[in-house]
Amino acid sequence: MTNKDIKKSANASALHGTGANRSKKQLDKKSLTTFNNNENISEKQAAKFQQLELAGMPEIKTHGYFDNFKIPTYLKAVANSIPLGLANARTVDTLAKPLHLQPRTFSAYTHILTAKYHLPLATITVGDNKGNYILIDDNELAAFVAQAQARIDHSNERMHGVIAGYNLYQKAIQALANSQRRAS
Repeated sequence: MTNKDIKKSANASALHGTGANRSKKQLDKKSLTTFNNNENISEKQAAKFQQLELAGMPEIKTHGYFDNFKIPTYLKAVANSIPLGLANARTVDTLAKPLHLQPRTFSAYTHILTAKYHLPLATITVGDNKGNYILIDDNELAAFVAQAQARIDHSNERMHGVIAGYNLYQKAIQALANSQRRAS
């Protein structure tokens, strides 16, 4: 069996719950709201969100687009620090520093803002403008979706390659594992 034998088309992936549909299911399993801001989250995640709140987050000059949204203040500061439009995209390091956040924490907050609160925050890693930004038109959305789909396709290709390799070499792997157990 080769990788070519197990690849699926994008349409087949969508029908069988992989790719973007699979991501939605994973978020649903974690009780993150994916379609309705009023939907409850699990107690464990609610506690996690509360732990992430920062006391004394510095006041910084922001655009304030999200000031009227019903989101926690610490997340509002993060959302309002992200520039409008791909042409103004900034790296996580650049955005996290004025908020006195670690880049990983900033990324976790942007994940919460998109997964739970559905803010149109995007990240792009190719082209002239790399970093986080607020989507402002269909072209920017298309660029983000194309990159996200490419990542999904790459991950699926690798996953199918690992599965095919395991199935192809399973007997040899088991023989090697058995010989190592006997040697121990």
